Amino acid sequence: NQWIHIAATFVPNTKIEVFINGQKVAEENIKGNYIPARSGFLTIGRNNYPQTWHEYQLTTENTYFYLDGLLDEIKIIGEVKSERELQKELAKIDKLPVPALSDRSKLPKGPVGSGSFGAFYTKLKYYKEWDDLWRVSEVPDIFVRFDASPVQLIFWRGTSYVPCWVTENDIWYTNEWLETWGRDVKSCAEPLMDRQCRYSRVSIIENTDARVVIHWRYALVDAFYNFVAVTDDNNGEWCDEFYTIYPDMIGVRKMELHYSQPERKHDWVEQIVILPPGKYPDEVIEKEAITLINMKGDLHKYSWHDKDLKVEMSEPKGANISLVNLKSKYRPFIIVSPAPVKTVEGNWDSPFFRTYAAKMGKGYRPDPVPSVYGWWNHWPVAMIPGDGRWVITPDRPSHFNLTTFVQWKDYERTDRTRTRIMLHGMTDKKPGDIVRIAKSWLYAPTLKIHTDGYTGGDYDQSERAYIIDKKKKDYSGPLFLTLEASDNFPAINPAIIIRNWGRQPATISINDKHISEGKDLRQGIRKGIYGDDLIIWIKMDSNKTMRVKVE
Repeated sequence: NQWIHIAATFVPNTKIEVFINGQKVAEENIKGNYIPARSGFLTIGRNNYPQTWHEYQLTTENTYFYLDGLLDEIKIIGEVKSERELQKELAKIDKLPVPALSDRSKLPKGPVGSGSFGAFYTKLKYYKEWDDLWRVSEVPDIFVRFDASPVQLIFWRGTSYVPCWVTENDIWYTNEWLETWGRDVKSCAEPLMDRQCRYSRVSIIENTDARVVIHWRYALVDAFYNFVAVTDDNNGEWCDEFYTIYPDMIGVRKMELHYSQPERKHDWVEQIVILPPGKYPDEVIEKEAITLINMKGDLHKYSWHDKDLKVEMSEPKGANISLVNLKSKYRPFIIVSPAPVKTVEGNWDSPFFRTYAAKMGKGYRPDPVPSVYGWWNHWPVAMIPGDGRWVITPDRPSHFNLTTFVQWKDYERTDRTRTRIMLHGMTDKKPGDIVRIAKSWLYAPTLKIHTDGYTGGDYDQSERAYIIDKKKKDYSGPLFLTLEASDNFPAINPAIIIRNWGRQPATISINDKHISEGKDLRQGIRKGIYGDDLIIWIKMDSNKTMRVKVE
């Protein structure tokens, strides 16, 4: 972060020279004279006319490029100065202060410190020059705050609203988005290409003490806003994602793809780490970057520094859990169904995990590159259309991939939609503890209702909650139920939704002991079109049957 003296000289029919801090660094012989532009202004710090940007993966035409920095004391004189004259002029300048360059070393997040659990609309500010590019209100972004940890979940314009988990020490991580490709688009179609957030948007659907639900909707477009798969019905492909998040930093991601015919393959998850300027991948992630785990508790750690790293992550057999080993206390994980996969993407006996490393990108990248990871800076924050711009030096926000094309079983399917769900979140627990969390979601304990006024009680994985219906709105009797937990069916922080409950808060007892609202019990009322629902979240970790009373 320092001032640099730059000078250029022009001699008609002879040469152009460039000097940095008094030293000649470039020279080009020329023929001809300077001809001013017939229209437009003299532009300094940005090209006057759109130009072409060539990259290995995508060529971007008709693009403006500009200097993101400070310019001061710009001079244009009518004579050519020699290198020695420039050096004398430079020597007369006193010691300069540090440039007042806007700080861009940290990506923005919500206010730091303790606060209530919930989702909040806000305007996340990065640095002034970038912020000023946006025509938005004071509430374009969303962040989710947890009262039991400094972790946040961020939905920010700078990532095209791609949701990102942020650790206690400001490491950003995301599980990607829906992505596809084909001859009808340039490179690929995905929401990160929507740099102006024309189609990508977020909204808060629920916001109670018991849980929050965020809706993220986006279109699958390429870097030039061309929709993929428009030949079906001219509407292209869209995705609705719902993030149901509970106070324990764990929630369900429900991805509903509105696909076109003929059906094409999609990338459903890539595990990605986002970096601010000045950071290298190895500063934020352990050498053994990912731990894959199966439901038996078997695990295998993968290192991108391993020369023998293979594309397919085949160990341990049947893995359905991935833990990302960031250099932080709280680390991101995902859990998916361990069932066989039979989709247009392929057939596998269990979820498919695949690595991506720099060595796998030969032919699509510069050589050499500064990291073993696939590391790019065309996203986030960058406003110029592009795809596949590899990092040479970390002078701007960037991201690197760990996995790509992760596949697992569809949760639901119609002739127009495909839906997948995953449990995801942040944890400071060990792999064995994450297996128990997986069991509590994949093999939830049976809930039995012992009151005639209520029905249901089935567990909905897409909600991470048991769903109960009150038969009649005017019924005011208590609800008695049992939760039959065991070692194989543990109860870990269960949620219960009682539909048509009403607006009154509930009193809750477990095993005949009253539980007060606070860190161990959260409840909220969800107002609905046809009735108001009670949402209960209970902090517990049990393998024994429990009696629950709600009144």
